Amino acid sequence: MTFKITCELDYTVTSPLTFLLNIRAQKNARQKVLEEKFHLTPTMPHVKHADEVTGNRFDQITAQVPGIYQVRYEALVENSPEILSRKDLVDTEVHEFSLEVLACLYASRYCQSDRLGNLAAQQFGHCETPIERVLAVIAWISEHIAYVSGSTNASTSAVDSLVERQGVCRDFAHLGIAMCRAMNIPARYFTAYAHELNPPDFHACFETWVGGRWLLWDATGLASPDGVVHIGTGRDAAEVSVCTSFGNLQLERQNITCEAMDENYQKLTAEQLQQVFISHA
Repeated sequence: MTFKITCELDYTVTSPLTFLLNIRAQKNARQKVLEEKFHLTPTMPHVKHADEVTGNRFDQITAQVPGIYQVRYEALVENSPEILSRKDLVDTEVHEFSLEVLACLYASRYCQSDRLGNLAAQQFGHCETPIERVLAVIAWISEHIAYVSGSTNASTSAVDSLVERQGVCRDFAHLGIAMCRAMNIPARYFTAYAHELNPPDFHACFETWVGGRWLLWDATGLASPDGVVHIGTGRDAAEVSVCTSFGNLQLERQNITCEAMDENYQKLTAEQLQQVFISHA
């Protein structure tokens, strides 16, 4: 499946600063960037970085003069996610996890899994397999947490979302990660462009290590796991922020689109997502 990505961001800078953008599509075995263009107005040198471990790609921009800085990123991306069934997923134990996977069991800034052990045991302890636990977590979040645009901020954590019983995709992902980690299921944060996301925006999902693979989940139900373009991976949103500013930077406008180039593409239904599972790693 091929997707066409457009990302436009306008920022106001009031004093000299440096900021990092994490908006480029990842390049990995299951995702090829066929074409991409990055435009910055006013034109100036900037530094590109790539994390060798996560594959995240960054643009480091130093704005010396106050004013409006306009960013436009366009890409044509080909995805080939792995589609799996339950029989493809062989349960693994903690002692079999690599060090990289084990790191995704730790509590983190926004995912306080160490505080959710009792709740997770009460709600999901009856589930026999890891895949059943993850599906139960997503169903529980859908039933108990309301999706409300603008209801949270950059400091909202998984525990905050439990208290407020509302959030946006970022909060749904954090809560899913925290619940899974509380049951010894490794989980990590996943940012993406999503096809037919409404309203159009960057999107947050999460992955779990089940059956020896990273499986992708969207706890909001707004996007299909096979209809996303991977941007970044981290333990939570602190590691894959779209923009990290080392100074006063104000977002004035953004325009995000993700268009499927195959006219026959259709999202997986909720029923299908109970039977087939998607891996982008």
